[in-house]
Amino acid sequence: MKDKRILTIDDDEDINQLVKIILNKNGYEVETACEIEDFFRKVVEFKPHLCIVDLNLGDHEGFGYNIIELMRKKIGKEIIIIIMSRRNSAEDITRALECGANDYIQKPIDEQIIISKLDVFLGNEESTLNLPFYAVATGDRECYFQFPLNIYSMTEETITIYSNNYIAKGSLIELNNSFLDSRSFTVSNVILDREKGGYFIEVSIDAIDHEDLLPTVRKIMMKSSPIAE
Repeated sequence: MKDKRILTIDDDEDINQLVKIILNKNGYEVETACEIEDFFRKVVEFKPHLCIVDLNLGDHEGFGYNIIELMRKKIGKEIIIIIMSRRNSAEDITRALECGANDYIQKPIDEQIIISKLDVFLGNEESTLNLPFYAVATGDRECYFQFPLNIYSMTEETITIYSNNYIAKGSLIELNNSFLDSRSFTVSNVILDREKGGYFIEVSIDAIDHEDLLPTVRKIMMKSSPIAE
């Protein structure tokens, strides 16, 4: 296929070499950089189709955000940018995407996840993995996505749903099933499921806006209670 060029930047040379071995083995042409100046020089000379960027670079903690913003400002959206970092909070992921990253991969390195994502971004039709992030253009506009969610647990204050897709805190989502009937909720918390790679999304039940929903919620809670007959 692939004849695609990938440039990585990580202040750990061992990480760079491991990524290079994995990507070379899967048919990608790879260059690596440990220093910021070297990285930008190779962006110009190597002309990568995709860049893998670490967030923390030596003494420059969080400088990966600056790299994303600078590349988007100077180059635009031509080059795909994937963040690969040990930082995994919802705030880190949200900020990276808002800066212009296309996706976010958590360390330690998982070869299958990396290759699946790269294959999707770079046009390998054999890959069927759904991406967990959607990069949305900034600006004053409405945007809608539709994907399946599973209700994980429920209280009178909170509904917890499980999703393979990241949904940022503060997002307005609409849940549609037999009893929620296209109700809108605000995401109040996001928890990464490290084992399965998905997300527990918590939405708040408003005592006023969702008042008529509470009796149904209580019935469901009673049916699922271990003390219920």
